[in-house]
Amino acid sequence: MRAIAGPLVAFLFAAALGLAAPALATSVDEQVSLCAAALDAEGIAASDAYRARFVKSRGGAAKTVRVKMIPLGEGESIIAECKIKRGAVTDVSVKA
Repeated sequence: MRAIAGPLVAFLFAAALGLAAPALATSVDEQVSLCAAALDAEGIAASDAYRARFVKSRGGAAKTVRVKMIPLGEGESIIAECKIKRGAVTDVSVKA
């Protein structure tokens, strides 16, 4: 009986922690994809001409994600920031 109680208690404790932990709205890959799609929609960096690379992220509920849009052919890279709140891009800006 004691051999079963230890793992059962550990499992219940881990499950309780999992339920109490805040859920992440989006992963880093999803944030980069959202930002790249917003840049494409704004006409800043077409999705067929650039690939997005994660630079950094900051913030809590409203994330600010910085991406580097790297051209697939010739051209200059673009550094952009997107503000993401509740899984949607609310603002896009290009850094000089």
